[in-house]
Amino acid sequence: MNESDLFHQDPLWEEGGDLPGALEALFTAAGEVLDLPRLRELTGLGDGALQQGIEKLQERLSGASGLRLLEVGGGWRMATSPLYKEMVARLVTTTRSGKLTPAQIEALAIIAYRQPVTITELNAIRGVTSSANQVKSLMERQLITPAGRKPVVGRPMMYATTQAFLLHFGLKSLHDLPQLEDFGEARLEAQALASLEPPLPEDGLFGGGAMEVIEELPDEGAEP
Repeated sequence: MNESDLFHQDPLWEEGGDLPGALEALFTAAGEVLDLPRLRELTGLGDGALQQGIEKLQERLSGASGLRLLEVGGGWRMATSPLYKEMVARLVTTTRSGKLTPAQIEALAIIAYRQPVTITELNAIRGVTSSANQVKSLMERQLITPAGRKPVVGRPMMYATTQAFLLHFGLKSLHDLPQLEDFGEARLEAQALASLEPPLPEDGLFGGGAMEVIEELPDEGAEP
């Protein structure tokens, strides 16, 4: 049986459910982004059938459904519907920390637009003596990650954004960041990033993600 035959049979899966239903179960259980390679591994199906199943699932989760399947971070992820944002926010805010501070937004924005960057470069752009606290807090929130050492004297650590960054701001990729020319003369990156509102309470109802939390900030001048 080829992929097309498998997809169009009724029920779509021999296990007794349909493919959109099976995908809904996978996305809900995962609580994180699943991309096509991972879905192929889990289902044994090809891209064509999976794309159709995803489209049908998105149709099923429209209207008054409490869930949505969002395309973010190079794959898809189950999230709560914005229709019920205020209700879910009351639940989520009891277990999640508050919004990013202006200093964190500023540091994160510069990293997002200019990555990979070192703390020294970040300090120079921000006009401050140290951005180490902001970098550490952003790493703890899994929004940035070490991205190797710059091949200069001291070999300082460079930092880049993570998939969790894309999820937090509802972006499919870094190409979806706002264009800097749409903003003023100063602090362009911070203004642009601050203009993005996460579409749901942080990480939706299914927060947590799969990114590893890094406990300590590496010494910028240390050897690996």
